[in-house]
Amino acid sequence: MSRGIIIFGSPGSGTTSLGRKVAKQLGFQHFDLDDYLWRWDTPIPFTVTRPREERIKLLLDDISKFSHFVMSGSMDSYNAPFVPLFDLAVLVSAPVKTRVERVKARELARFGERMLPGGDMFETHKNFLDGVRRYDTDGSPCRRVHEQWASTLPCPVLYMDGTVTIEENAGHIVEQYSSMSLSNLTMAQDE
Repeated sequence: MSRGIIIFGSPGSGTTSLGRKVAKQLGFQHFDLDDYLWRWDTPIPFTVTRPREERIKLLLDDISKFSHFVMSGSMDSYNAPFVPLFDLAVLVSAPVKTRVERVKARELARFGERMLPGGDMFETHKNFLDGVRRYDTDGSPCRRVHEQWASTLPCPVLYMDGTVTIEENAGHIVEQYSSMSLSNLTMAQDE
């Protein structure tokens, strides 16, 4: 059975970059949950989501090919089948201004003029930024929902500051995960 780490938080908090870094350091496979949430065969990206059951099936199929994984992103509406697979969860936060600046820069680099006024993705981008700004209050995803979910997880939860360097945060996660794995190995040998 696959085991792993979930790294989640607001868009722009650094979850994907951190997830990639942690996966690389641990030698695990990384899964960006946006790849399962959104359909990429549409003219305008980030406008059509996959049905819940399709997301679950695709992700379960993909992670079953690996013994360990790191997931990054939000899975509010379809997390139940995955919760038993998590050995560690990481909730990343960052100030609104930081998140908005990161998202603007990332999307402009990724989609260029399509994001600007008059571009075919301008409205989608504007609405997305509004959600990023509202994460701390009533956005989707929402901080309250993430914190509530974190409090119900059966695995340890780390809270990370997304303004700290990716290298430093990844180091803390790898250290925590490695000490947990060593502890579990020791307990198994003692049994």
